[in-house]
Amino acid sequence: MRHLMHLRNALLLCVPAAILMQGCQAPQGDAQVQPLPAETYEADCTLEYGEGQSAALHLTRCGDSLWDAAFTEPPALAGVILTFDGNAVSASYKGLAFTVPKTALPAKNMLTLLTETLDAAHAAESLPCSPQDDGSQLCQGECAGGSYTLTFAPDGQPLQFEVPSQPLKITFSGFTVLQESGTTEPAGTDITTAETEADTSETAAVTETTA
Repeated sequence: MRHLMHLRNALLLCVPAAILMQGCQAPQGDAQVQPLPAETYEADCTLEYGEGQSAALHLTRCGDSLWDAAFTEPPALAGVILTFDGNAVSASYKGLAFTVPKTALPAKNMLTLLTETLDAAHAAESLPCSPQDDGSQLCQGECAGGSYTLTFAPDGQPLQFEVPSQPLKITFSGFTVLQESGTTEPAGTDITTAETEADTSETAAVTETTA
């Protein structure tokens, strides 16, 4: 009898503990959210990618699949603007167009992963995201570079984009919505096209500076 009483008391103590453990679990299930508050916007971005490589740039979404990335760091890329127009990528420097320099190719590839992912987010009516403790929303998916995580602020602004397999980490700051005034032309549109072979010495100097 005494043994049965001890067993009953032990079971009664275990029940509240089980209830407490169940109450501490995070809620399961994804929330459908609509990120990205506007079709056109701009933000400052810092890139960490590859083997200790980094870059800083001003990113502008001018429209669907139309982006400008104006580099400020590293010094070899400062002043270079990459324009993403669908599947085409062009480069310019102080109004002169030229082939994307080799030093910009790794950053260009990383930015392609970002712009394609954000364009897909714009095309979707909503995204399955997991709410975080700080109020942000974490979305996960697959891109050409592998599995990614895309973090949005509570108001839909992008905060961070990561592709661990690259590795790649892009952090956003200074997000600003641009006025919706029809078609927004990218900064690289009104530039002078420089010929590949017969060109001025100034173009050659630009290519040497950025290569």
